[in-house]
Amino acid sequence: MIIRLLLPLFFWIFTLKLQAQSNLYENIQSRLDTIYEVSQKIKLLTEAGDYYLERDLYKAENYYRKAERLIDSDDIQNKANILKNLGSVYYRRSDYSEGLSYYLKSKKLYEKLKDTVNLGILLLKEGMTYRYLEENKRAIKNYNESLKLASKIKDSTLMGRCYLATAGSYKRMNEIDSSSLYYHKALKLFRKINNELKISNVRNDLAVLYGKENQYDKALAIHLKNLGFIKENHSKTNVSTTYFNIAFSYYKLKQYDKALKYLDSSHAIAKKEGFKYRLSRIAGQRSSVYAKQKQYQKAYINHVLYKRYSDSIFNLKKQKQIRELQLQHDFDNEKKELEIIAHKKELKSRLYGLLIILILFFAVIIGYLVWRDRIAHNKIMEDQFEKERLKKEVLSEKVKTSESELKNLIADNSMRLEFIKQLSKQIKKDKLSTGCKNVQNYANTLLFKLQQQIGTENKLSVLKDKINEVNQGFDTEIIQRFPSLTKTEREVCALLRLNLSIKEIASIRNSSIDSIKALRYRIRKKLEVPKNEELEHFVQSL
Repeated sequence: MIIRLLLPLFFWIFTLKLQAQSNLYENIQSRLDTIYEVSQKIKLLTEAGDYYLERDLYKAENYYRKAERLIDSDDIQNKANILKNLGSVYYRRSDYSEGLSYYLKSKKLYEKLKDTVNLGILLLKEGMTYRYLEENKRAIKNYNESLKLASKIKDSTLMGRCYLATAGSYKRMNEIDSSSLYYHKALKLFRKINNELKISNVRNDLAVLYGKENQYDKALAIHLKNLGFIKENHSKTNVSTTYFNIAFSYYKLKQYDKALKYLDSSHAIAKKEGFKYRLSRIAGQRSSVYAKQKQYQKAYINHVLYKRYSDSIFNLKKQKQIRELQLQHDFDNEKKELEIIAHKKELKSRLYGLLIILILFFAVIIGYLVWRDRIAHNKIMEDQFEKERLKKEVLSEKVKTSESELKNLIADNSMRLEFIKQLSKQIKKDKLSTGCKNVQNYANTLLFKLQQQIGTENKLSVLKDKINEVNQGFDTEIIQRFPSLTKTEREVCALLRLNLSIKEIASIRNSSIDSIKALRYRIRKKLEVPKNEELEHFVQSL
């Protein structure tokens, strides 16, 4: 009882609210006269257009056009918004070619602004336009692109709308399983964000899907249950569509009078708002109902109306315009892609050029450093070579001096040996002589000569030192290379290195010539000297 008393009160309050809102926008001209800033006027006109977009398309277009005339050419944001809204006006009037044209123009501006939200919405709206033109595959492509953007910005409402629209296209293609899948995705998402308005949309569309499966009782129950909420919260387009869906279910259930009743309700709204697509469907459905009732005259009249509305929406001229818009849009996209590719190639070429310049620059620097290091290295090598050359010259001079001294000493040694021989002969002769006095004299003479011999022996010691100086390091080298040589053989090799003859070596070593020859033979064999090469030359080359 209380509820019955309160319902009229709630309805009266709701009506007053709507009337106040309506009065607010009805007196818009007087409000505009009090505003001096252009941006504020544009905002007010746009808000008024948005308000009437769900109620009166002609008023909505009028306000959008007034706002459009105030917009400066540099105001891209407002321009894009107005074009998008005008597209929605023509879309709801079923003038899809004009609506698509406005959507595409608006999308270009949003691309400049990099407005991801509105780009996603426009892709969805384009897809819905293609759906009504029965280009469902192209529509689904648009929905998928919109869904990607919605996922990127995490816009759950837009994602749900994309699922809902995709389900609608699959429904029109009679792919029931795919359609059901996307409807339930949308329903799950809208329940998650608690969007009752969109939940009622999904329920309505699911009811239509049940109709596709011939479950008209189930479809009708959902439509009737949802109708009250739709009338209070949805646009007139959705109310008209729901009336039509109820009528279609009654038609399938062969309750033709009820079907006509709801078709009349749908027609009243569609005619007032200029929904050509809906008027076409209503006329076609009425024709079918009257035909079932055998009222063929009325069926024929409505069939003619159906053809007239359909031709006004889908005539060849409009199809051509839409096709041209599609081609132009595709061409613009391809052109944009080619420009992006060309820009990437240009950037790549510049990058390669920069890399080549950097490589050449570093190559020059490295080349210069290498050249400088080479010059420095050559200078060091030249200095070292010069030092070695001077050192060798000094050593060479020392060797020459030593050789000269050595030869002189050798000559002295030869004289000593000859003297010893002569002395020996003299002693032998003196032994034959007799007489003590002479013996004394002989002894004195002998002592004198022996003293001289001592001096000669000292000279021989100096000779050995000179030999060691000339052959410094030679003995170590020959031991390492020919370890089988004896000490005597190594000493002879050192004398051979001085280019001394067999006779001279024999004199120095106080040996016979035959013994030196034997030593030379053993040395030649151990050193493995070739037959055609002299032993002295081989030793000197070590």
